[in-house]
Amino acid sequence: MMVKNNYLFFIVVMSLASFVSYTYYNPLPTNALFEVMVLTSLLLLAKRMEAGAWFIVCGCLCYIAYTFTLSYLGATHPKDYFLAYKSYVYLIILAFFSGKCLFSQAQIRILFNTLLVIFFCKYILWFIFATFKRPGVFAENNFEIMTILFIALAAWSIEKKLTGMQWITLTLVVFMSGSRSGVVSYFAMLTLLLIRTFDFKTVLKLMVLGVIGIGVVAVLASRLSGDDVSSIDRVVFAQGFLIAIKDWTWFNFLFGSAPLTALPDVVCDRLVFYKTLFSAKDPTVCYSVILHSYVIRQVFDHGIVGLFIVFVILNYLMKISLVTGRVRLSVLAILFLNGLSVSSINSVYALVGIVVILTTMYPHRFALERKKLAAELDSNKCIKSDF
Repeated sequence: MMVKNNYLFFIVVMSLASFVSYTYYNPLPTNALFEVMVLTSLLLLAKRMEAGAWFIVCGCLCYIAYTFTLSYLGATHPKDYFLAYKSYVYLIILAFFSGKCLFSQAQIRILFNTLLVIFFCKYILWFIFATFKRPGVFAENNFEIMTILFIALAAWSIEKKLTGMQWITLTLVVFMSGSRSGVVSYFAMLTLLLIRTFDFKTVLKLMVLGVIGIGVVAVLASRLSGDDVSSIDRVVFAQGFLIAIKDWTWFNFLFGSAPLTALPDVVCDRLVFYKTLFSAKDPTVCYSVILHSYVIRQVFDHGIVGLFIVFVILNYLMKISLVTGRVRLSVLAILFLNGLSVSSINSVYALVGIVVILTTMYPHRFALERKKLAAELDSNKCIKSDF
């Protein structure tokens, strides 16, 4: 009880704190506080897990130990290592949350509706009072839009629908954010949730999606600010990635480069504007983290196989938690599309949202949990009767 109440309360309190300022997103160190919140909740959880989840924990720990040892022997700064390999730590944390039931249907509805109102109001006020036009509640909205989309998926899973007002408010929030990855992820989520069979209702849904699609294109075009495609920072990152892999073999494409391989000097020189993302040990050296895109970083560090394994693990953990296939696919699509731009599962904002998805008591899950509890009670009665 304490875990779930504190978890949800913490999210709401931090979002309300954002109304204090319109020159920066939030007066609180939200990244660090969200990580503390998740870790504290983890410590208070029962550690019983399915065998598959334990296998994931052991596998990730072994991989972290192996790569950290190689990085340490290569004199890599620990901060550089954990920035690059944070997603594997998050997979371990998510494994402990998988299969647990923490949040009731009523709690998720309240959380989602509360966040919708807070995000909508803060974004409106941001446009009125702020000096730059990218609104935010917790952090840069490329990250936080992913969080509210995941909570929206948890709310949708309760009755396999959202109300019209919820859809309208969520749509306005996503488009007001101006986040390219956010609007594309939202469009993908809508498509996966709404298109089930092809009939007259499907035609109407496609018309709505078409209108939203026009909005997606408008957001993407507006972010060019009159410049050409080469001016987009993500295109520059992709070009840097192509330079870094120009001499790769098929083995590198499958399994990536050696742990914490530095990018070529020509790439680092071109990205000198992002000085805070250069090595903590040597300010002239940069690693894949400077490329921003999780997909690009994962392929560079771990290869296509490594990227595939991360998504397989996430899908498996959601299956353990009885998340429906349509929602699982939506989560993976959002993570992949967000990962084309920013940090995806390497971000605490993805972690916070996925924990909610893993631990919500969906109706079908409630029925199964009741059957399991009844079976355990019957088993205990049989044991007592034997004595």
